Amino acid sequence: GYDGTHSDAARSFVDYGRRIPGPKVGAIVVFSRGPNGGHVGGVAGVDRHGNPIVISGNHGHRVGKGVYPRARVLAYVLPTRRVVRHAQSARRP
Repeated sequence: GYDGTHSDAARSFVDYGRRIPGPKVGAIVVFSRGPNGGHVGGVAGVDRHGNPIVISGNHGHRVGKGVYPRARVLAYVLPTRRVVRHAQSARRP
């Protein structure tokens, strides 16, 4: 997996990883939501109008796929630091 931003704020992902100039399947996309809010998801594609198709939460309290206006995009980013976590081996008595 990848280490996160250690913040509950979606906009914290604006400064996460490496910015890329446009949508790429698998990238993280950060959106504006109101004056201070945000939303974050994973890019699953792009519609014929150039709007990102995104997999994210908050679709009726479920994970879902939706099309978001590209005008709301603050950033597209790719993670750069992978964190490998090893399962602890079971101890035998």
